[in-house]
Amino acid sequence: MNSLYPLQSNALSVLLLRVLKIISILNQTTILSLSKFFRMDSLTHIVLGAAIGEALLGKKIGRKAMLWGALADTIPDFDVFASPCVTNAHQLLVHRGITHSFLFAIVASVLLGYLFKRIFSKSEVTRKEWILLFLLGMFTHLTIDSFTCYGTGWFEPFSSFRVAFNTIFVADLFYTVPFLICIIIALSAKNFSERRRRWNKFGLIISTVYILLTFVNKLYVNHQMHDALTKQNIEANDLVTTPTPLNNILWAAYAADKTGYWFGYYSLLDKTNNINYYHVNKKEELLKPFENDNEVKLLKQFSKGYYCMSTHDSAVYFNDIRFGQLGGWDSPDSAFVFSYKLRKDADNSTALNRSRFKTSFGEAFSSLVNRIKGK
Repeated sequence: MNSLYPLQSNALSVLLLRVLKIISILNQTTILSLSKFFRMDSLTHIVLGAAIGEALLGKKIGRKAMLWGALADTIPDFDVFASPCVTNAHQLLVHRGITHSFLFAIVASVLLGYLFKRIFSKSEVTRKEWILLFLLGMFTHLTIDSFTCYGTGWFEPFSSFRVAFNTIFVADLFYTVPFLICIIIALSAKNFSERRRRWNKFGLIISTVYILLTFVNKLYVNHQMHDALTKQNIEANDLVTTPTPLNNILWAAYAADKTGYWFGYYSLLDKTNNINYYHVNKKEELLKPFENDNEVKLLKQFSKGYYCMSTHDSAVYFNDIRFGQLGGWDSPDSAFVFSYKLRKDADNSTALNRSRFKTSFGEAFSSLVNRIKGK
C-alpha cells in the first residue's frame, strides 16, 4: 500500500534523503546559535509577509513592499510584549490570543491602512491597498498558525476556542528554507524587474503547494495510524496525529484511554505501517497537591486536556503531549518538548523550547533525521 503513496517515488525519496543528509551535517553549536537570533516561526511569517508585500505593492514601491509586508505579517505576534505583565502559564494563552483573532485583524488593518496613507500621502499606494496589505498579512499569519498544534484564537474575545489543524509543526525547515531562498533571490533582483516578480511568485507557489501537501500527508497518516491501532487491538479514543519537529515526513500519534495515552510514530518513508505503539501513564495523582493552583488550571486549558505528569529530581512537571517527545521514536521515556515545572520559584519562560534531554541536542537531532529516513 505504501508504494502507492506519492512521496514514496524513487526520485523524491532520493531528494529527501539528500536534503536530510545536508541538514544532519549541521552541528549542535550551529543550530543553537541560529536559534538565539530568531524563532523559526517568526522567520516564516516574515518571509511570507515579504512575499505578499511584493506581490501586492512591488510594482509601485519596489523593495519597500517587502518591508511593509513583513511588518504586516508579524503584527499578530506583538502579543509577546505582554509577557512581562503576566505569569508564565498565562503567557501561553495570551500568545495567539486576541491579536490572532479575525476581529483584531480587521480592525487593525483598517486603522493601519488609514495611518499609513496619512504618513505616506505622496505614495502611489492607495488607502485601500494599504488596508489590503495589512489584512492579507495578518490573515495569512492567523491561517498558518492555525495549522500547528499550538492553537490560534480566531474567535477571541467572543470564544476562547483555539483552532488547531495539526498539519505542520511550529517550525518546519522544508516549508521555510525553500521559501526563504526564493525571497532572498527576489530581493537581490532589481526593483520592478521581471526576475524579481518571477522568483517571488515561485516562492508563493511552492509554499502554498507544500501547505496543501501537509493536509494530504495528514489524511494518509491518519489512515495508517488508525489501521495500526485496530490491528493491535488497542482500545483508545480520540486519535490525534501531528508532525514531529522541523519536518512533515515523520508523524506522531497519540490516543487516550482510561489511564493515559498510546503513542506511535510513522514516517512517510517507512516501508511498512508496522507502528510500535507504547503507553504513557497520565499520572493524574501527581496533580492533587496543585488542584487549586491557578497556574495548573491555565495549563489544563492551554493543553486542551492533553497532558501527563512526570517527576524529575523531586520536582513535578506538567507535560503538554501535543508537542510530542524529542526522541520518542527511539525511547518511550524521552523528555517531552513542552515541560512545565510546578513550583512557584521555577523559571518556565522557555517551557516550550527546552526539555530535560538525556542526550545532547545534536544527538537528538541526528536521531530525528535517521528516523525520518524510514525503517
